[in-house]
Amino acid sequence: AFISLSAKLCGKVGMAAEEEEIICRYCFGGHEDGELISPCKCAGGQKFVHLKCLRQWQRMVLVTQPTHPAFYDRDLRHQTCNVCKSEFTCAPPTRHELMASFTGPEIAALIDVGCVIASHEAFSAELERSLATMPRLMRHSSSYDHWIRGVFLITEVEADEGKLTIQVDSEGMLQRVRAKMEGLSLTLQGRRWRVAAKEELEGVQDDALAQAFAELSAPCTLVLESDEPENCGNDHVVAVNLTRPLDVPPDRGMVENAIRDVCKKYRKASSVEITHFIGGPCQHDELMCCIVLGGGGCGWTVLKDLKQALELAFSRAAKRSDAEGEIHGGQTVRLKDLQGAAHLNGEIGIALRFNVESGRWLVRLRNGEGKQLRPTNLEGLEGSSGRIFAVWGDARWSRAQLLGEIAKGDWGLCRANIGDLTSSPPERWLATHGRLAFAPITEMTESYMREAQREMNAARQTLQMHAEPRETEEEQVPAREDTSSTAPGTVSDQDMACPLLPNQD
Repeated sequence: AFISLSAKLCGKVGMAAEEEEIICRYCFGGHEDGELISPCKCAGGQKFVHLKCLRQWQRMVLVTQPTHPAFYDRDLRHQTCNVCKSEFTCAPPTRHELMASFTGPEIAALIDVGCVIASHEAFSAELERSLATMPRLMRHSSSYDHWIRGVFLITEVEADEGKLTIQVDSEGMLQRVRAKMEGLSLTLQGRRWRVAAKEELEGVQDDALAQAFAELSAPCTLVLESDEPENCGNDHVVAVNLTRPLDVPPDRGMVENAIRDVCKKYRKASSVEITHFIGGPCQHDELMCCIVLGGGGCGWTVLKDLKQALELAFSRAAKRSDAEGEIHGGQTVRLKDLQGAAHLNGEIGIALRFNVESGRWLVRLRNGEGKQLRPTNLEGLEGSSGRIFAVWGDARWSRAQLLGEIAKGDWGLCRANIGDLTSSPPERWLATHGRLAFAPITEMTESYMREAQREMNAARQTLQMHAEPRETEEEQVPAREDTSSTAPGTVSDQDMACPLLPNQD
């Protein structure tokens, strides 16, 4: 994708140049390997490069940096030639674009609300080995427990506004901020920021901004704006872990007060089942979101306020007519006694809402499909009084940072489904197996992930060797060239095809 950047901006190589000079300084190839450009002020044998080679070198620069924005700096090697020190005449790709080149666009597109991020087994095992060698105090302060076999539901993806607000409480803090600045600019987390005429500096003209900033006193609010163009790589991604239940919420008083307030309006709202989770390392003592099962759409709703969640869960579970049977909105159900689609019997889903006109429940199954079913074809399981997953704390990344973690092979992504909520917490991680998309092996891949991939391939080859059919007197094996192309031990798409009707009874 980056090779398509305009070579005109980089300075096309004239065909009048001497043939022996027209070689790429990275690969030593010529025109036959692609168009050559002159992206800087270098001369002689250093003058020409293939744009694809320049991009490959920039990728390698990126591999040397941490993925967390708090630990990488603005690397000038992306913008500046390390030989002549002049800026490249072709703009470098953004960090997000480079990270997406490691993962591929399909995986990058899965960083979206309603998708699941789950840790790889090899990554979890590596964290467990590291924890085992840590002193006890370090284990307690480590965040590793959040990531080991974690299943994170993405609840928010917000565009970055390109603004940074700093609350300056003391003169000492203000002096430290000034000390880090070059004029009115500051490099932070790999981005360039500039003091804006906002808050206490509101209305100050550009030519007077430096003097006004020098005269500023604490306490004050300082607003910085990014010097860089808008970039989706800086989007804020928020996700919550659904594998670590809590016996007691961090703020029991707040929960009790919320229940008490809602019961003033709905007397039986106290029957709503609330399961508490540790959602991640960020603000782990604060209630970050509530997941209410049932309703339309995907089968759940994410809310910020516990009172609103209690009212919604109670409303969905409330019985409004005898025609609904013994089933309640938001309840886990098991399909039974289906005649026309007997293969669905035993399937698990969530009752979303009751359609009075048809006399059927709309049920969302684990594969994401919606079915309209009579109450007699449903067996009610958990959540008859309404259910809420109350999540304390969360995990947060920039989009580019998360792509970097995925590029290393530590995490996979897939679309969330009802099974991710109806499974018990210990089963949720196992329920993602076979659904997750992982990044291919690249320069970004961690060494332990490479080793895990080699072991998996070796095990697969061994399994396939043992799965080879043997020729016997009773049954002759067809010649190899006539066998099916389907690998031993796998199921073809045709075998899995199973068309379903809207109404199954």
